[in-house]
Amino acid sequence: MSIIMEYLLKEKLMTEVVAARTEKKVSKYEDIRNEFEAWIKNKTYNTDNPLVVGGYTAQDICKLAPFMDGLGVFNFMVTLREEPAKAKEYIDGGFRRK
Repeated sequence: MSIIMEYLLKEKLMTEVVAARTEKKVSKYEDIRNEFEAWIKNKTYNTDNPLVVGGYTAQDICKLAPFMDGLGVFNFMVTLREEPAKAKEYIDGGFRRK
């Protein structure tokens, strides 16, 4: 079992189906997956040579959206890569939640 799947099942208490879908998204890109795995192990964001997606690091996203946990931050990193315009709208809007 991957470290991500173990985290999703044991810490986030997801069902296997939801965990598998979540793992698939956050593991889509090797660089994002690697940083997420490091976050799971250390519960800190990489500051030495962090991954930058769309001009933002995971720690930047965490500071902009402190209500997000690591999973939310790294899922958002995927969104930044795949849908940069949509992601920028969220950022510019202050991550307003309805």
